[in-house]
Amino acid sequence: MIEVLRDGRWANRDRLLPAAWMAIATYLIILVYLYGVSGQVTTADNIIRSDFLSFWVAAREALSGVPEIPYLIDRFSNIQEAYLGEGQFFAFFYPPTFLFLILPLGAMSAMLAFVVFQVVSLSMSGFACSRITGNWHGFLVIAALPATFNSLFHGQSALLCAALLGGGLAAIAQQRMILAGVFIGLLTIKPQMGVLIPFALLAGGYYRTFLSAAATTVLFALISWIAFGTDTWSAFLDQTTFAREVMSKGQVEFYKMVSVFSAARLVGLPIAAAYLVQGLVGLGVLIVVCRVWHGKAPVEAKAIVLVAGGYLVTPFVLSYDLAALAVALSFAIRLTGGRQTASWMWTLTAVALLVSICSRYFGEVTSIPIGWIAPAIFFWVGLVLSRQEDTRPHPAALPAA
Repeated sequence: MIEVLRDGRWANRDRLLPAAWMAIATYLIILVYLYGVSGQVTTADNIIRSDFLSFWVAAREALSGVPEIPYLIDRFSNIQEAYLGEGQFFAFFYPPTFLFLILPLGAMSAMLAFVVFQVVSLSMSGFACSRITGNWHGFLVIAALPATFNSLFHGQSALLCAALLGGGLAAIAQQRMILAGVFIGLLTIKPQMGVLIPFALLAGGYYRTFLSAAATTVLFALISWIAFGTDTWSAFLDQTTFAREVMSKGQVEFYKMVSVFSAARLVGLPIAAAYLVQGLVGLGVLIVVCRVWHGKAPVEAKAIVLVAGGYLVTPFVLSYDLAALAVALSFAIRLTGGRQTASWMWTLTAVALLVSICSRYFGEVTSIPIGWIAPAIFFWVGLVLSRQEDTRPHPAALPAA
């Protein structure tokens, strides 16, 4: 048994494909039950009691001519109390660019908006993963991932971010540098998901992608500013103090998060010490990522290291955000063809996926943080695969002025 786990012989197509389909069927049954039968996550007004409510209310208020409302905590919470009851609300910490992106949802009913947003996000992320793997198995990877169910249940944006991150990295792998920058620029709807990307691009000499991403970011912000005005952006920036307090003081419970910072807080470290630990880990990860991207590793290995490292450098990341690990897994499958390249690789990868299922509940019950283990394992996998020297052309630098 130990030998089978070490060499990964258990991870073959005949076992994994049926397991993936069974996982997807299970998710669908649970979602149908929760949303359509039990009534536990809906109100009499057919409003889903999940994070998505903040997206829908924000889009509706923006369409009605008051786009700054999502960033005015008192007024935004008062609106949601009509659906959730007194003292309950979901905050909206996204920049106005994300508000602009979801604007059409405000013209729909809450339930229809939820379905449209999740179906589109899942389809986009599945398409991105399929571009990475080179076949339809990419759709299966994202659909079967436990964090995907978690994101769907909470009505969150993790799948949309996975689609943009996967699309950008897939475009780099296909030498479509300008398109890659567009995807990466759009990923700024959730800035913490892309902290490492500019450093990796510069370290690797992907200057056209860097400039394309920068231009897309600026243009996207400008469009949202034209649409919503200065007051909305000012309200968003003013809200950042509240957002920091929510993270630092545990108003979002630390067991729900998977960052190094939250792990340190969950075991009892004070805020300053937790930030110090997060900073030291983040600095180490940044150095490693830059070294890998500057070297001659296969672009697939670079992508895995970057995706996984992104979770380790940001202090605010929740369990459903692990859906983007499907991008890293897709690159690992593409690079190895499903073959074992190091002892325990696929077994540890399976452990990472299991951690993504139970980290929240394990942390709640035991106060032992394990969520960070999932990206750490993928980071190790990326480093192992990066030892294979890539013989493909390195992206050309911009010509000297």
